[in-house]
Amino acid sequence: MASMARRVLLLSLWVAQASHWWETEVMYQIYPRSFQDSNGDGTGDLKGIKSRLPYLKDLGVGFVWISPVMKSPMRDFGYDISDFHDIDALFGSLQDFKDLVAAADKMGIKVLMDFVPNHSSNESKWFLESKSSKTNPKRNWYVWHPGVEVNGTRQPPNNWASNFGGGAGSAWTWDSSTEEYYYHAFGEFQPDLNYRNPEVVEAMQEVLRFWLRLGAGGFRIDAVPFLLEDMQLRDEALNESCAKTQMAWNCMVHNYTNNNPQNHEIIQGWRKTVDEFEGRVMFGEIYAPLKDLMQYYGTPEKPEFNVPFNFEVLGADFGEPNDLRQAPIVRRAVRAYAAALPDWCHGNWVLGNHDNHRLMQRLHNDTRLATTVYNFFNLLPGTPVVYQGDEIAMRDEFIPYALCRDPMCLKNPETFTVSGRDPERTPMQWSPGPQAGFSSNASTWLPVNSDYVTVNVETEKAQKTSPWSVMRSVLQWRKNHSELATGKITEVPGDFQGPALQKDLVLVKFTMGDMAAATVGNWNSAYSLAMDLPSLVKASGGSVQILFSTDPDRTKEVATPFVLLAGEVVVITFKEEILETWPLGEVRFPSKPEAVRAKAWRSEDVVDL
Repeated sequence: MASMARRVLLLSLWVAQASHWWETEVMYQIYPRSFQDSNGDGTGDLKGIKSRLPYLKDLGVGFVWISPVMKSPMRDFGYDISDFHDIDALFGSLQDFKDLVAAADKMGIKVLMDFVPNHSSNESKWFLESKSSKTNPKRNWYVWHPGVEVNGTRQPPNNWASNFGGGAGSAWTWDSSTEEYYYHAFGEFQPDLNYRNPEVVEAMQEVLRFWLRLGAGGFRIDAVPFLLEDMQLRDEALNESCAKTQMAWNCMVHNYTNNNPQNHEIIQGWRKTVDEFEGRVMFGEIYAPLKDLMQYYGTPEKPEFNVPFNFEVLGADFGEPNDLRQAPIVRRAVRAYAAALPDWCHGNWVLGNHDNHRLMQRLHNDTRLATTVYNFFNLLPGTPVVYQGDEIAMRDEFIPYALCRDPMCLKNPETFTVSGRDPERTPMQWSPGPQAGFSSNASTWLPVNSDYVTVNVETEKAQKTSPWSVMRSVLQWRKNHSELATGKITEVPGDFQGPALQKDLVLVKFTMGDMAAATVGNWNSAYSLAMDLPSLVKASGGSVQILFSTDPDRTKEVATPFVLLAGEVVVITFKEEILETWPLGEVRFPSKPEAVRAKAWRSEDVVDL
């Protein structure tokens, strides 16, 4: 109790220092090609995003991260930038960007740019100068090497593999004009910038300043672990058996091309640059084990990212994907992340993005469970990140190889159904009308998902318990309770008495202002769970209060036993006190709320599974 009281006191003092908007608001990722087309060319654009700002405001979004819109040949859809200081004409103009930022600002919505610092396009002026001759001033802006002679044949200097695979999968491409290889962690059209060159470091800091001066609220920074490589160019360990069926990059230990300790000096420089502008933020994309991820916060004396993205829920230490249908796996993921998060740092929750299968796909298209999972995490301390379309439970759409647009699909025809990222990037589904209201053009850049007639914003807005309606109620409630966002997780119980609770209950305790609180979720979409809720959270008698429920008809009464409806998530507060617990199993109540409430609880209703 003394320890808990001390944490509450420390948190109260911390909150009193004033929270930042990026801590209390919800982030929404916009994949601009697929959000809203304003000019009928079949591709989304900045004016389309601007037209949908009222929708985002109504949903409860506080800031948006827009995937790359800078000038690009679009071989990786904006992640191959040819001009870091301009907007690609496909999306509009610099003026369109300024208009978007101004309109968003009036609605209280911040706009984050996607900063892609690891590499440029091979069509950028920088790279064209670099490859023009070995004596060009920009030659050392990229990573070049003459290669090695093996049995009279010129070969790359090591076995490093491209993250995009394809062919031999080498991360080195031969340039015949200067007779050297250049390094590219991703596609051969994305040469890596050389961050050991101070000129490159300064040039990219100036890119940040350019967009901050135009009003960007900050940045999501791409592919952070890849910034620097081993100077000795040592081979990475390769699992030969794995490489027979997968691209080489997936079968390597990336200790020489990822998470170089000197990366942190570069990021500290970016943070200093961003902090030149008041109230701006940096989020970082770092797929890495938790121990490495946490280092990207830096220290209070040398801060780095305000928030490195948390991918622990997607996969433990970003290994094999987590089966989020299983409550014990969810409990372990939350517990591991909360235990690793330094006390002075702010957390976040990522359940999907443009590079990973949608949550619906990973939950085997179980809409009710997806609604539970998403909103459980939306009701935890930290910043939730919502990928466009997940609020309506959009699904992956199968894209045949002939229609593939993603380079990770095109380069890997034998494994495109696994490596391709097109399925989660299909156009946003706004209505049951033509092209789901995304575009007036019958030919959209990717096909519209075939389920758009029933899965769309317009239809779900009219349904009281639809995924959209539930998420809106959650985000709006959260917006009015910022003390939840800035809380600190104190306990994630892993063992419950009774097999039903062990199988389907997820409970996370945290501080909420000067209160003890918990978010409690039922992972079973078919049956309710009965429990002694005060005992589970170790609360003093009569102190448990329900603050919020995803069930719009939930009463505030905390009965004994407390019945958590199928798929329901509640937020409670309480006063802590150690009590003896008693087990209950699963109650075989119908999932309809009115049926549950009409039936008195009896001991014979408990099924001990």
